[in-house]
Amino acid sequence: MKAIILAAGNGTRMRPLAEKIPKPLLKVGGKPIIDYNISNIRDHVEEIIIVAGYKKEIIEERYGSDEKIKIVVQDPPLGTADAALKAEKFIDDTAVIMNGDDIYGKDVSKLKNYDRAFLVAESETPEKFGVFEKKGKKIVGIKEKPDNPPSNLVNVGCFKVCKNFFNHLKKVEKSERGEYEITDAMQEYLEKEDIGFVKTDTWYPCSYPWQLLEANEKILGSIHRKIDGEVSESAVINGEVIVEKGAVIKENTVIEGPAIIKKGCRIGPMAHIRPFTVIEEDVKISKSEVKNSVVCEGTALPHFNYVGDSYIGKNVNFGAGSITANLRNDGENVKVKVKGELLETGRKKIGAFVGSDTKIGVNCTLNPGVKVGADVITDSNIRINKDVGNGEVLK
Repeated sequence: MKAIILAAGNGTRMRPLAEKIPKPLLKVGGKPIIDYNISNIRDHVEEIIIVAGYKKEIIEERYGSDEKIKIVVQDPPLGTADAALKAEKFIDDTAVIMNGDDIYGKDVSKLKNYDRAFLVAESETPEKFGVFEKKGKKIVGIKEKPDNPPSNLVNVGCFKVCKNFFNHLKKVEKSERGEYEITDAMQEYLEKEDIGFVKTDTWYPCSYPWQLLEANEKILGSIHRKIDGEVSESAVINGEVIVEKGAVIKENTVIEGPAIIKKGCRIGPMAHIRPFTVIEEDVKISKSEVKNSVVCEGTALPHFNYVGDSYIGKNVNFGAGSITANLRNDGENVKVKVKGELLETGRKKIGAFVGSDTKIGVNCTLNPGVKVGADVITDSNIRINKDVGNGEVLK
């Protein structure tokens, strides 16, 4: 058995966070999305095949020297069915196929006990997903976002197939989106084969920016305290907090777990890191507050900044007094615009999503749910109340 991880997409729905990095390499819980799946499957397969595309050189640099990983390229990006076909010649008998932008738990290893099976999750809102129709211990059909779901078992994009599944992939026609969709092959496969299923309690989809926050919250909920960095005597660290060796926690700083502080960070003096926060490597935070957020490598929040319920890219600088607002005054859920459409997030609190290498000026406010592109520069005293494209200069 081998594994195929589909990681070739352009990550359009995850922009601007995926502007400079493949979406599966975005970090949650302290490591890239794809790493969770690699670690959970690698001991159960002969080889892992990553199908790369957008920014493939970053994936090649990270995983190219791993003897158990083979990287193949999909170019141009023509959809998930076409991506899976790129790995066909390396499959001898069976394969586990999984999305590169979803996080699966250890249950994925149970697929090895079947010839053909789907990993499924129970959902309270199955109508939002592809829903499986089951008969006994077998899956017999799938319906996409049905008004009357035949079950509460939903498609999580991870399944084991025999080699003949690739024949079904070759018959797939382009969808209305102009792509070859792997779900189109699933229905025919279900009609012709006996397919089992494995239920999982661990499935964190990461298709949209706010889902990164949700996955981060769930992963941090299971970490354990480990303090290896340099911590000032006047600093207070409560709960399940990881401070890596090489991180420095300065005077009068408060860190509330669960939280992760990576190596090279300089936190404080007088910083406040609140629960469900990951501070990636070489971040500098002083006299500022961060809550329920991911702050990526090299970013600086140096002077009276507030970042809440946000995802901040690499090498971002917040000017003095600049903050993210994370709650609507009317108490309604925050909506986020994706590909021109305003989407319901189901969350009362969302701050901002800021692309890498952006410079936010002094005393700026980022409204709830706003997306700020990569390489943006803003003047001081700017209220950012709508999405900002890559490279824009706001005056």
